[in-house]
Amino acid sequence: SVKQTFSASIVTPQPLRVFVSGNKTREYSDEKFVYTEFRMDIPVPSYLFALVVGNLQEKVVGRRTSVITEPENMEVAAKELEDMDLMLEQLETYINYPYIWGYYKVVILPPSFPIGGMENPLLTFASPSIIVGDKSNVAVTIHEMAHSWTGNLVTNRNWKSFWLNEGFTMFLERAGASQYMGEEYVPIDVVAAYSELQEDIKQFGENDSFSSLTPQFNGKSPDDAFSSVPYEKGY
Repeated sequence: SVKQTFSASIVTPQPLRVFVSGNKTREYSDEKFVYTEFRMDIPVPSYLFALVVGNLQEKVVGRRTSVITEPENMEVAAKELEDMDLMLEQLETYINYPYIWGYYKVVILPPSFPIGGMENPLLTFASPSIIVGDKSNVAVTIHEMAHSWTGNLVTNRNWKSFWLNEGFTMFLERAGASQYMGEEYVPIDVVAAYSELQEDIKQFGENDSFSSLTPQFNGKSPDDAFSSVPYEKGY
């Protein structure tokens, strides 16, 4: 993949706040505006550049982790994700390679966000559907966190090899989830995911390349091939 570092200087009207998938290096304000600067010194592919602006609040929940969301949702979200430091430490220990990015932050987005999560470095996007009150859906957070190594640090060359991002990340997600949620979690999750995989293959057709780990696009959008196949076959 093509990767690059970047910097950003963003001006937002008061009282809105901005967050970017990079480390914040400076912030100051006047009566009307907030001026915020960011840097990303680790090369990343363009699909990992992310920005969010709104009536947002950030709360530190651990030594290296924090939650960002609207103020009225913060108490519940922060409680649900209060163990992110533990998840990060468990993944580091399992992978035996340090988390190098900086502060790990999760943004809980509005319900219109169409997927479970997106692994932007330092600014994971997450659906509010992961906040259920009993921490039973935090495997999504472990998955996006695992992308800090597989996908963000080591990235597939192109979308024909997308399974390299997602298959290895599914493996790390389940390794992390088995530690955090208990070993009995993974077999149940695999059975449920296999059912979804079978349904996706049925939709594409067993002999369609989109049912394989090496899809051939032939002018079609890579989005057309998005399914559980690279995740579960890759796993």
